Amino acid sequence: GLDISVAKQNGVDFAILKISEGQTWNDPMFSDFHAAASVPVGAYVFSYATTPENAEKEAEHALAILAGRPLPLGLYMDIEAKEQLGATPEQLTACAKAFCDTVRRAGYLPGIYGSELGAWALIWRESVGSDVMAWVANWSRKPSISCDFWQTSDKGAFHGYNGAVDTNEAVSDRAKALILGYTPAQEEQEETGDFSLTIPALKFGDVGDAVKALQGELIAAGYRCGGKIVNGAERADGIFGNVTRESVATFQRKHN
Repeated sequence: GLDISVAKQNGVDFAILKISEGQTWNDPMFSDFHAAASVPVGAYVFSYATTPENAEKEAEHALAILAGRPLPLGLYMDIEAKEQLGATPEQLTACAKAFCDTVRRAGYLPGIYGSELGAWALIWRESVGSDVMAWVANWSRKPSISCDFWQTSDKGAFHGYNGAVDTNEAVSDRAKALILGYTPAQEEQEETGDFSLTIPALKFGDVGDAVKALQGELIAAGYRCGGKIVNGAERADGIFGNVTRESVATFQRKHN
């Protein structure tokens, strides 16, 4: 089987994991892969939705599986089913918007996956939200449309695994920032040399040492952050997920 725990040491910087199909099917490997991943991860739902109501239900099903676990690279609606690509742009855009709105309300970063000449030729991007991550498949050339992640092939190799895997590249600055654990403000600081000794502003979905430092302070103050428990003590994992966000909010309310 594929051992995602060695992804980083084999030159892989990120992974987007399948979590479910439609409204009922769960990928049996998702939880194991999520727990073992040595790189930042996202997840995708293979969608069959042709109505906004069903798209919302698909998102809710995936969110129930997640149960608050962090997804720094976002939760994506995979739009490639034949019945979806036969829909009108208005219909498909409404489905994509319903899925992304549901994901966004749950505190996760929303995203859409599809081929450049398939889903992305139909969806009205301005209607789904500027924060929606665009994951575009084109196995012959770099997409001519703007995107965050580019799926380059379905014939990739992974060390120790006999089957083929999809390969992807982070294209946009914001995708690279999510992977590296930086915010755009931090990247600007590095370019200008204007550094601060304080922890930078952090938000849900951030990853990296700054988040780990924040979590260390929270754990010391008696709060949970969603990290692994080792010998009775929680370890900061550097991922600003739902548990960390709730602890920050609780701390802020307590201290006004």
